[in-house]
Amino acid sequence: MDEAILSAVSTVGFPIVITFYLLVRFQTTMDKFCDKIDELLLEIRKEQLR
Repeated sequence: MDEAILSAVSTVGFPIVITFYLLVRFQTTMDKFCDKIDELLLEIRKEQLR
């Protein structure tokens, strides 16, 4: 793993590797956030039907 990271840094540069890492982490967080928003919308719709 460390060798792959070092290879990527030497190939494309440190800022690009860090940006890619942060985007991947951010996407995971956004996926979880979207799932929670969907759950909240379902609960709101259930309450409105009552």
